[in-house]
Amino acid sequence: MRSIALAFPFVFAIMGHAQTFPIGSTTRTFFDPVRSRNIPCELYYPGQSAGANVPVAMGEFPVLVIGHGFVMTVDAYTYLWQHFVPHGYIVVLPTTEGGAAPNHAQFGADLAYVVTAMQEEHVDGSSSFFGRVAATSALMGHSMGGGASFLGAANNASITTVVNFAAAETTPSAIAAAAQVLVPTLVFAGSADCVTPPAAHQVPMYNALTVDCRALVSITDGGHCYFGDPNFLCTFGETTCGLPPLSRAAQQAVVKDLATPWLDHQLKGDLGALPVFLDSLASSSRITAQTTCVATGTNALSGSQLVVWPVPADDHLRISGCTGSTLLRVYDLHGRLWRTSTCEGQLTIDCRDLPSGAYVMQLDHNGAVELRRIVIAHER
Repeated sequence: MRSIALAFPFVFAIMGHAQTFPIGSTTRTFFDPVRSRNIPCELYYPGQSAGANVPVAMGEFPVLVIGHGFVMTVDAYTYLWQHFVPHGYIVVLPTTEGGAAPNHAQFGADLAYVVTAMQEEHVDGSSSFFGRVAATSALMGHSMGGGASFLGAANNASITTVVNFAAAETTPSAIAAAAQVLVPTLVFAGSADCVTPPAAHQVPMYNALTVDCRALVSITDGGHCYFGDPNFLCTFGETTCGLPPLSRAAQQAVVKDLATPWLDHQLKGDLGALPVFLDSLASSSRITAQTTCVATGTNALSGSQLVVWPVPADDHLRISGCTGSTLLRVYDLHGRLWRTSTCEGQLTIDCRDLPSGAYVMQLDHNGAVELRRIVIAHER
């Protein structure tokens, strides 16, 4: 079954930020007690002003965890945080496994653990990120970091989406791990990439995915290293097999143009961003693409007097104004069904077992459908 959340009409946005934010920066070293491992990271976040260690802007912001390429520093991904932070995202770049003999499994686990660590920052009253971290997150990465994003995402229900760039096969296998990914996934490739040729790397990863919503975007004449900013070692390696025809600026423009609506949809619940993404896949001359994601319209209940409260809800959600015998379903943003009930007049839904986050409530009355955004926010 295709993801139900992706079939909803585009009548509302969840957690969207219309404003742009100054860029704050800081560092964190997270400690994973299971592995007894320190994970130093560079963080960039929406700030109340620009600068190092400035207060975080008001709001809750999704987290993007980005894994670096082989022997590449996180400075090679400046263009990503400079683009996404002003749009209302926290960007975290782990600096582990930067040597010549990286442990891919540990790097994937690092990426995954940082998501957990940032959620802990949200509830830590002594943290500058207290109350500022949204429940949604993305594992991302380039080259080795892209392969590691699959390793970290395998059987990981705590993340919301995966986005990677010229992902490289790893040890253990990122291709095998892709089959265990549980969330919508966007895979970027460069058609002229001679370092990780798509046919041997990104294509089999995409083919291994089983999630309902997945997309493979091949940037025409794009290369490997241009998914990052200038990096001597990456460029030197690519020079040995041939630099791509497309410019770095043009390749990165495609990344920003397509990754932005994808992330806005997946992490902020902006359903209007999905058709923008899909339209671009269908019409852009800069790429070739394939996807299983869909977006369709639906009818709406006319003259609805539906009232839903409280917003956000904690333990219980109350609904009044249902007409006749209305079938009610509650989905999360991945299309997973959490509740089914019949609503006649008034209804109270027990939400205690629903994870905090955004949901879509669908009410069906004789074939006419109404959709409502709901948010569950348990007191932490």
